[in-house]
Amino acid sequence: MEHECDTLPHWLTGSPQGEAGHASAAYNSAVAAQPAYPAGTRQLEKSAHAAEASRAPNRTATGVAPAGFLTLFTEEEIGTPSPAARRAAPVISPLLRFGSAQDRIEFVRQRIKQLGFDSFSYSATRTSAHHKTMFVLTSYESHSWLTRYFRERYFELDPRVALASPTGLPFLWNTADMRADLPRAQMRSERLGGLIDMLEVTGRKSGILTQMPLPEPELSASLCFNSEIGNPRWMTESIVAETLMFAHTIHEFIWTHAKSVIGIAPAQQQRVTLSELQHAVLKAVVQGQRDKEIAYFLGLSPHNVDYHLRRLRQLFNVRNRVQLINVAQAYVT
Repeated sequence: MEHECDTLPHWLTGSPQGEAGHASAAYNSAVAAQPAYPAGTRQLEKSAHAAEASRAPNRTATGVAPAGFLTLFTEEEIGTPSPAARRAAPVISPLLRFGSAQDRIEFVRQRIKQLGFDSFSYSATRTSAHHKTMFVLTSYESHSWLTRYFRERYFELDPRVALASPTGLPFLWNTADMRADLPRAQMRSERLGGLIDMLEVTGRKSGILTQMPLPEPELSASLCFNSEIGNPRWMTESIVAETLMFAHTIHEFIWTHAKSVIGIAPAQQQRVTLSELQHAVLKAVVQGQRDKEIAYFLGLSPHNVDYHLRRLRQLFNVRNRVQLINVAQAYVT
């Protein structure tokens, strides 16, 4: 997590935390001037989808500030998916049953509490050699937390994200272990110490973080559930399993229904030309049919179905069935 996001919204720009581990006076005065807002209320003044950005001076080890930006979005912006969007979804999400974004927010908050957590964050990141773009759901986090986390640029070195498996396995963390594992390098140790202090002061002493893969290799999503309980033993196997299932539910819903709103849809590629049979196979896959069902309804052999699926994965430049379904939505709806 050594990449940097150099362009931030106007209310997040400012000097990062100093080497001594204390926030600057400019930072303190800026945060004090920011009005608090309830979770789920958007605080951006310009664009409906992208954060209004201003340049904040920062340097990498080479002295060159890379380009990047941060986009904030809310449940209200996702809204309520249309009936057509619900039918086109590869998986029927339990979050689709709510008639409004506010009802969905209340359900998610209640479920987070039932699991034993106090807060939750979702972010998707697109990373390339010289550029990082981050998309952050703000409906379940506070303004003050987001302000400091991004203004202090803690996302660059957050060990919870760095140590989590990119395959979706849950990573259990607690601040005591994070403090015990502080690096010897003084500057990095002080910055990480500042992050740990902030986590503990704000009631984020333990939790579960999972990273979910997305169709593009440079895309990933992080979901973090936070608790004020310091001892991680409260996170039993059943709690971890239920939390992971809920994380998959949230991730599937956001990726399916919010990607066009917030701009994390896969980069537009040249449209693939499909034969009538390839289109029929692709449509059946998106509808959730198994290989044997596809073969039966299209009058093909299982071997031919396997061939066409391999060919479709090649055409769409994806590695598996889930990625093929996500990328191919526009071709069958």
